[in-house]
Amino acid sequence: MLKIYQSNAQGSLIEIKDIAHNSLVYLVNPSADEIATVVEQLEVPIDFIRDALDKNERPRIEKSANTLFMVLNTPVLKHDQSHKNEALYHTCPIGIIHAENHLLIVSRQELPILSNLITGQYGEFQSYMKTRISLLIFKAVAESYNHYLTQMNKKVSQLQQKLKKSYRNDELFGLIGVNKSLVYFSTSLSGMRILYSRIMQGHDIKIHPEEKKRLEDILVDIRQAAEITEMRRESLSNLMDAYAAIIHNNLNSVLKMLTTLAIVMVIPTMMGSIFSMNVALPYEEEAISTVVVGISMLLIVVLLVVVFYKKKYLRV
Repeated sequence: MLKIYQSNAQGSLIEIKDIAHNSLVYLVNPSADEIATVVEQLEVPIDFIRDALDKNERPRIEKSANTLFMVLNTPVLKHDQSHKNEALYHTCPIGIIHAENHLLIVSRQELPILSNLITGQYGEFQSYMKTRISLLIFKAVAESYNHYLTQMNKKVSQLQQKLKKSYRNDELFGLIGVNKSLVYFSTSLSGMRILYSRIMQGHDIKIHPEEKKRLEDILVDIRQAAEITEMRRESLSNLMDAYAAIIHNNLNSVLKMLTTLAIVMVIPTMMGSIFSMNVALPYEEEAISTVVVGISMLLIVVLLVVVFYKKKYLRV
């Protein structure tokens, strides 16, 4: 999908059909023809677009002639969550290409933060403001990381409540999925910290004092998100070890209780088997013998239950 935007005389961003001077070009999972059109009209290296569409591309910055290429990684909720031990979130690359008279944004899938950016939810801009638009994308990505880290924290809290009484591995697999998401976040945030620090130096992009202050705030957010991610990764690893032991202990408690019940029931079963055999036994002709045997079985069962209960064998 190819979308082209330009600011009109009133300063409003409108969508146009053809690429004009100082346009904002947005490529989402483009076809080969759309890529060829953009490369021809904007005179940007085709490798930059291909790299931005590579799902494994890491944050970096590269300059070629009059073109500046930056790659960011933004967190994305994974739609297919059929496997419980798979990551809940992954990262998607965003390519930002500063051409001579245009700004090109490339993404392999449609991202809400880019749609919100174009509608002005992260701040006002004109289509010719390449640096400002790039900084607004940085801001949107930083806010997105903080949002998803909050969601993951809630997910972990929910799993913790279930794990306290769990006998299965489903909740543990859920924690493994969250931990995988944190690995994606940590890798991307580390790369973006280096990228933003390099941009702060002003060698690749000319940063005005006001924009530099904005970038400093974004860099602080990214650093905080990276620190929170590392802290939660370590905490989650410890939690998984602890709850794996809890599940094991819970299962042992159930097995202990079942074994105890089997021992309690085996005594009256044996007595019933003995007195029901077709073999002559003492006092079998007496009517009271059945009552005596029944009471004896009941007393033995009650005695065993009391003993095992005091020893906490019948408590889960």
